[in-house]
Formats: sequence, structure tokens, C-alpha cells
Amino acid sequence: MDMKLLALSAGENSGILARISGALSSFAQENAAFAVYPTLKAMLPDFAAAVKNARLIVLAIDKSQYNVVRAKLCAALSLRVTQDDKIYRLLSESTGLSHEEKLRNAVVPEGARVFLSEDGIHSGFAVQKGAQCILFLPLDSDRIDRILKNGVVPYLMRREVQQAPQKAPKAEAAPRAEDFDPFSADVMRHTLNALRESGARVAVSSTPAAQTLKTMGASHADFEDFFVFTPHVEDKGDYNTTDYAALTAKSARELAKTQLGACISEMDSGEGGDFIYITVADDKTAVVRKLYREDRETERDFMQDATEELVALIAEKMSGRGAVGIEVAGAAPSERTGFFSTKSGKIAAAVFALVLIAAIVLGCVLFVRESKKAEQPTTTAPIITQSQTAGETPVVTNTLSLSELMYKEMREGVGETPAEVTTENPSGAAIDITGNAGQTASDIPETMLVNGREMDAKEALAKMLAAESTDTILNEEALKAQAVAAYTYLKYRNTNWKITGVSLADEYSDEVYNAVRAVFGEYLSFGNAPAFTPFFRLSAGRTTAADAVYGKNFPYLRAVDSVSDKTQDEYKTELIFSATDLRDLVLAYDANLTLGDDPSQWIEITRHDGAVNVGVGYVETISVGGKEISGIDFVKKVLQGKNLPSQCFSVTYAPNTDEFMFEIYGVGYGVGMSLLGADKMAATGSGYAEILSKFYGGTQLTA
Repeated sequence: MDMKLLALSAGENSGILARISGALSSFAQENAAFAVYPTLKAMLPDFAAAVKNARLIVLAIDKSQYNVVRAKLCAALSLRVTQDDKIYRLLSESTGLSHEEKLRNAVVPEGARVFLSEDGIHSGFAVQKGAQCILFLPLDSDRIDRILKNGVVPYLMRREVQQAPQKAPKAEAAPRAEDFDPFSADVMRHTLNALRESGARVAVSSTPAAQTLKTMGASHADFEDFFVFTPHVEDKGDYNTTDYAALTAKSARELAKTQLGACISEMDSGEGGDFIYITVADDKTAVVRKLYREDRETERDFMQDATEELVALIAEKMSGRGAVGIEVAGAAPSERTGFFSTKSGKIAAAVFALVLIAAIVLGCVLFVRESKKAEQPTTTAPIITQSQTAGETPVVTNTLSLSELMYKEMREGVGETPAEVTTENPSGAAIDITGNAGQTASDIPETMLVNGREMDAKEALAKMLAAESTDTILNEEALKAQAVAAYTYLKYRNTNWKITGVSLADEYSDEVYNAVRAVFGEYLSFGNAPAFTPFFRLSAGRTTAADAVYGKNFPYLRAVDSVSDKTQDEYKTELIFSATDLRDLVLAYDANLTLGDDPSQWIEITRHDGAVNVGVGYVETISVGGKEISGIDFVKKVLQGKNLPSQCFSVTYAPNTDEFMFEIYGVGYGVGMSLLGADKMAATGSGYAEILSKFYGGTQLTA
């Protein structure tokens, strides 16, 4: 793309400029170098000319002038600015800057794409109008690498794909990033996680078809950390197609010195129709699959499906599934179960064969079976079959965050069948936990059945955490504590790791996944059984006991201080209801209630726990029209749909306006762990075990 590089540098920043231009070189139509200016005044004429002509403008600004200059340039461009909350929170947690300095660092144009630095200081950003984009980057050696790697390069890769000019070739256009559906993103993310856990990388031979894999990976920031593309150096010679595919993958691995090699062939044709070979090889073996194109399937869609299969095959190879030297047949992709089974009918037919690379070297003859989906294999070799999933996986749309689902299930019971049918739980809980006291390594799940879909267990847990708005939880130890609490609850339910109705985020950060991975399998126990471990967003400065919300006593769910919660922006909320509106809400709840002529007598808090002060706390009971109900029922039933964030509130009536003022403290049910309180603890040095010990006192951390 047409790129203009401008740098405002009063000092020696040549090394940083070289790092930036090197990272951006693949996006330039020709070699581009920075034009360096000592002052903003000197740079402005060339900047104005670039705004008229260049599609991409990169402004690299000396860190000593970064905040001042970017503010001036935003004003010159008539860009409206706003405070970016993520930058401000990151600055608040990781720096000792004054409030004014935080604001200067956190101000960005409205709608800008922000590229966070590690501590929030000198974060970069991009503004885009039509086809033109302007990048603002700091000349800051401590922060530029993260900004480039995690922000700028993935952003430009996606942008380049999205804005690539569409030609009119004779053949169909290759798949674009936006053509890959959410399933593709899950496949890629699952494989990247498998590679990350094992510390492995994959070298892919740069056949023409490999471009589709690059496109698929473009939206994943760490794709290039685990996938390396090598020159396609092997001649087919006298090799048959299967041997050649295995040899190509092997050569890619050896060239890049990686643990795995892979290749995806060009599409070819035979008696059975059009097909593609995909291959993954390690130092001893290669797995080759021959994939057939469906009738009426476009070339682009087929190439996309084949690429997904290659990425899935890499994860399978990493996990050790399959058996070396055994042909695998009778299970087309639509019939497989597990993580990659949800996209049924992707490919009309597939042949799976395990090929020994040693056989290539020794010139041995390899046996490869080719069959259509409708044909039955005829072989005396052992066949590995997998159970078939009947029909499409049901889609669950009515979901709740895990913290909300905990409340619902404790009040109403769990829909899934317990792992062991037992007598009534002596604790009186709605959830059966008997017979689920401990675990061995084999008890730790590899997969979970979530909303009717089988998923990798760690990824499922990461998506649950991300759905709780954990983008505001910035510290790893707090994320670990939340991961342990969430895992504990899933174990406490005792339903063979099956859960329905829980919200899953579409995306999750590396920080969330790494926290899950670090503590996966650890849980809290009490009385030799998994504990009930609710959590919520923000307390009223003190949590409340479980019996006030759930009507059941748990010795380890007592009220504990979380004073730092009072410093959060969400700590206090005010809601006003007219007397008429409140009357309507009360009578809709119970038409038999009698409300007198004096509205000040309609509502009276009769008992609370004093979480805020002697006059305000989590409401345990409240009199409404002379009828005493629980505070939680008042919030959930009387004021249903009115978005009271918690049941910790005070209420006053103002006769002059005929209105009721509710002052609400905290967000969530107030029982168990305050997520933002845990984050503050982590920011001041507390580890996840200490955090859990505070909010679930008396439980034992069990591995």
C-alpha cells in the first residue's frame, strides 16, 4: 500500500525507527524510510501533503513530545477526542502518574484503534477515514516492540486483507479474512493454544495454497509466533502425490528447525473429483489426508475448508491422537465428535492415512486408501471409529454469565443430570455434591460440553471468564483466582462437566487463557468436597453472608471487608422513580398490597447487614405495602427490569418532587469474591491463593 513515514525526533532514535520500518516493510509497495524532522513546524508541510496523497501515514514521535504533539495534530485534523478507559485503568494500576498525566496519556480520538503499551504510557493508536489511515506511534524503546507486535502489525494485516483491491481474475478469488466464519477462529485459536502449551512451532511450505492459511491467521495477533512459512523447495520428481506431500512437510520442518512441518497442496482432479492433500509431519511421521471437493462447492470455499482441516490436524498431531501406521477410515469430518465436530458436512469425503517418513527415505511402498464418503473401506487393517453426532448441535441463545447462572441454579436447581444419583444433599444445597469429594489427574477434564457443544475445557473456561467483562480485570493473580473459583463451581455442580445456559465470549485475551492454563485443575474444597464459590463484580466495601441471598448457610461465605471497592467508578449508582411508577411496580408484583396516601410509608428497609455504614447495607428484609419480603426479591421481582446493580441500597422519598431516590452500592449479589476487589489485591502484590483465602475463608486450595 502507499505509505508515508514521518518522524519527529529531536534525539538519537535511529534504532527505534529501523524497528518500526522493518515491522511495516511488508505493507509497503516499495522500500520506505522515515523522513526525520527536528520540529513539528518543519514536519507540518510534508504531513499536509501526505494527508492529501498517502493511504497510510505513520507518525513516529519522540516520547518526550508524544502527548503534546499528538494532541496538536488531532486538533489540526479536527478529530474529536475522548478518554480511553482501558488506557486509564492500566495507568492507574501500573504507574504512579498524577491524575493529569494519566489523562494526557489516555486521551485518544473518538473511534481510534488503540495499541496498548504494557503499562499504558505512550500507547499508540490509529485513526481511519475511508481508505486512509494515520498511525501515531511513540519513539519509546521500552514500549514500541509490544505496540508493534500485539497491535500495529495484526491491525495492518487485517486492514490490508480487507482493503485489497479486487481484481477480476479468471479463477475465483482466494478466501479473505472476513470469509472465515467464527468456527474458523475457534479452530485457529484452539491450535494456537495447543502450540503455546507445548512450546512448539510449525513450518509451512509456501505452496500457492499456503496464502489461504496466512489469511486465516491474519486476525490472530500471535499467529506469526507459531507459524513460519518456508520456501517451497522440493521437486516432485518420481514421488507419488502422497509421498511428495509428506516430503514437502518434512523439508519445511527441517528448513525452519521447528517441531512440526506442514503443507497444503494445490487442488488437483481425478476420477473421484477435485481434491487437495494436507500434511503435518514431525521428525518421525507424517499424517496425510486427501480431501475431496463437494459437488457445487466453490473453489474458494473448498480451499478455506481444507485450510481449516490442516489447522485442526496440527492440533491433533500435537495432542498425539491417532496411531502411527494405522489407517483411519470410516469417520468423515461430519461424523467426528469433539472440538472440531460442530461444522458438519464441511468436506464431502476425506481419506486419512498415517505415513512413515522413514518409509520415504528407505523407498518403502506406502499403502493409502482413497474413498468417497458413501463408500465403505475394505481393508484388514484396524479401523478407528468415532461416535456420530445426530443432527446439528442445538444453539443455546438464552444464556447468563457464570456469576448470574450460579445464583439461578442455587435458587432453582441444575438442569443437567448429576454424575451420581444420590439422596438429598445434607447441606440443603440445590446442587448435588455428594460423591464428588476429590479428583485424580484423570478427573481433570480435557473437554466440556457447553451449551450442547463439546469444547476444549481450558478454552471453555477462558470464554466464561471473558464473558464476565474481565477486560477490566488487569492482574494475572486476580484472573487466576477467578479461574479457580469458576472451575470449582463447575466441579461442585457434579454434572460430568456439562453445563447449559452459560454465556461464552467470542474472544478472550492471552492473559485470560494463560491464567486459566496456570491453575487449571485447582479447586477449593470444604469438608472434603468442592466448595460453592460464587463471585460478583464489585462489593459495597464489604461482602455479605450467603444466607442473605441464597437462604442457605455456608460457613466459608461470610462477610469480609473489600475496602478498595469503594474507590471504583461503579461503586455508587443513583436511580429515581416517580411515586406513580413505583406504585405500578409494586401492584404488578402483588395486586393485593395496599399502599396508603402517604408514599413515605410505602417502603421501609427492616433489616440490613451494615456493609456500607450503620444505616446502609445489603438489604435482608424490606417492608413493601406492609408485606415483608427479602431484599433480593425486592430487586429481582418488584423492581425487575429496572437494573438495580445490587441489593445493597438505601431509599428515600422526596415529597417536593413526589419521587423515590435509590442509592445503590456495588455491582452483583455481594456473596463470595469481589472481582474488582481481587484485582486491587493482586495489584498490591497478593497472589491468587491469598485472594481466595480472603474471600472463601476456611476452604482449602486443592490440586
